[in-house]
Amino acid sequence: GHYSQTFELGTAEIAKSGLTVILESEERGSINEGTPLLYRDIQVGQVVKVSLGELADRVILEAQVEEEYSHLVRTDTVFWNVSGLDVTIGLTGASVQSGTVDSLIRGGIAFATPEKQPLSSIAKPETHFLLNKQAKPEWKTWRTAIPRH
Repeated sequence: GHYSQTFELGTAEIAKSGLTVILESEERGSINEGTPLLYRDIQVGQVVKVSLGELADRVILEAQVEEEYSHLVRTDTVFWNVSGLDVTIGLTGASVQSGTVDSLIRGGIAFATPEKQPLSSIAKPETHFLLNKQAKPEWKTWRTAIPRH
């Protein structure tokens, strides 16, 4: 059909597929539209909208997870802020082009899902999650196997 499933967002066009999650944060930090959503350091989505909550007591971030990764977000998934520094420390200067570094220094939002059986159910669209300022150490150790179906 001609109905294109994209909507304009500033200059970025985002396919309206995948899963929209709503992250609530006490402060905006370095998060902007376009900030990457990372799963094990792989970009699986991005922030599409940043706004103030109704009572102006928190920042509401709308993020879109690409369809092929949307099964990674479960009802008990945790989200946290990754500053670009955390990411760049692990990289050696020589092998990284400056463009990549710029995008990394902007930081991102990482998420992980607890290792438990059975897995919790896949999050529904527009589910609200708290965006934590930083990860608890154990979150980074989870190696949860998540099947697509």
